[in-house]
Amino acid sequence: MQRCIDYIRFNYDSEGFILTDDHEADIRAVLDEDKTADSLIDQYIVNNSLVNQNYVASNNDNNYYENTRCLFNFFDIHDRDELRRIVIYIISLRSAELMVDPIDGPFDLNKLEDIHSSLFGDIYPSAGTLRTKTAAKRTEFCRPEYIVSSSKVLFKKLSKDRYLRGLDREEFINELAYYMGELEAIHPFRNGNAQAARLFFWDLTYFAGYIIDWESIDPDRLLEADICAIDGDYQPLIDVLEEVVYIS
Repeated sequence: MQRCIDYIRFNYDSEGFILTDDHEADIRAVLDEDKTADSLIDQYIVNNSLVNQNYVASNNDNNYYENTRCLFNFFDIHDRDELRRIVIYIISLRSAELMVDPIDGPFDLNKLEDIHSSLFGDIYPSAGTLRTKTAAKRTEFCRPEYIVSSSKVLFKKLSKDRYLRGLDREEFINELAYYMGELEAIHPFRNGNAQAARLFFWDLTYFAGYIIDWESIDPDRLLEADICAIDGDYQPLIDVLEEVVYIS
């Protein structure tokens, strides 16, 4: 339970928010299966008057509203700070839900798409769909036309590596850093890549017999390490993981 809360608190911290007592209580209720994420999210939507009766699906669903950094969303919100506040609460409940009942199947692109869809499906009509626009963070991510082919190569290698099972701690950390960096470079979604990837690797790490102490990670340091990994320098990410990876 506490590891799950620590993971979600890290997500809050990395987005510049504080996990409040009220939000933590809701997350614990989902983890304890006392309440469902569906019921809490429905109530949150009502309480915050987020229902948008005018939404109509369109070809713009994977785009930002004009002159904003807000992806088309079911609530028609154009203010980025407001949207981020809503997103962090909803995906935290969905994260808790997925920790209780993880998505089945091999660790591949389909699983990652399903995780993204589960996390963001209440908010974005494009949840779970692959990016069709170029994207960059200091350096350009994988071009959209190569996302599927690059992912197939990466996840085929992960399968051949037995999803990192049977490795000693040093080997596991080195391999985990490689896969985390490569997936960051592919960056398959228009947004929400970090949250979806973290939950993907949460499941993978547990499957391989390890855990990550997310609460001990400095979000800014992890971000810098991820950027270095995109350029092929995995050592900063290895250094981060050395401090927080333990045998389960």
